[in-house]
Amino acid sequence: MSENRQLVALGEGVYTVPEAARILRPNMTEDRLRYWLNEGLLGEPVRRGYRGRPHLLSFKQLLRARTIRDLRGKLRFPLQKVRPVIKELSEAAFLSGKEWHALDFVWTPEGEIGVYDGGDYVYEVRTGQLMIPRALLPELQEIAREARKDWVRGEVGIANHPRLVSNARIVAGSPTIRGTRIETSFIAYVVGQFGVEETLKMYPYLDREAVEEAADFEGISFTA
Repeated sequence: MSENRQLVALGEGVYTVPEAARILRPNMTEDRLRYWLNEGLLGEPVRRGYRGRPHLLSFKQLLRARTIRDLRGKLRFPLQKVRPVIKELSEAAFLSGKEWHALDFVWTPEGEIGVYDGGDYVYEVRTGQLMIPRALLPELQEIAREARKDWVRGEVGIANHPRLVSNARIVAGSPTIRGTRIETSFIAYVVGQFGVEETLKMYPYLDREAVEEAADFEGISFTA
């Protein structure tokens, strides 16, 4: 228990594999996350599961998983080509002292892809045998910038639910209604018990869109 309290106090965010998969839906599954974790693509977890204890992932690993997903989905990178590049992309997004908007992808004199941080350095991204067309550089740049932006603010949005977020500094990253500390699971429970209208009466500072999105995300049926 003391370990979990320390992790939450650090604002790191703590996610089980099922929780991370839910936040990264669509195009993410628990099996895929576990495979990437076992293959070392996500780095060492906060706690590696065993004997019925679940893996615990950090907010950084959540973003790293999303980056891998986007590299594969948006840029069609095969997994074997993601391996040599994900470490360098992660360092550019998470370890650079520069702001996320300063990251820029360039061609190095050696014909490799580099990440320019707006300062004096170009960090080489080793792509092995992978040849990335120049036309893909803007998309690659956007993926890294998005990861960097979300890392700095400690928050990721939830696809198809613009009023919901996972903020690493709020209730350990559990999905909440944006701008509040109210967990989607709690609002969904209330909706399931009393309906949307009664929920709005009990929590007048929430609007209908936020309440309905929370219920929908948690899989609770309701009448609009």
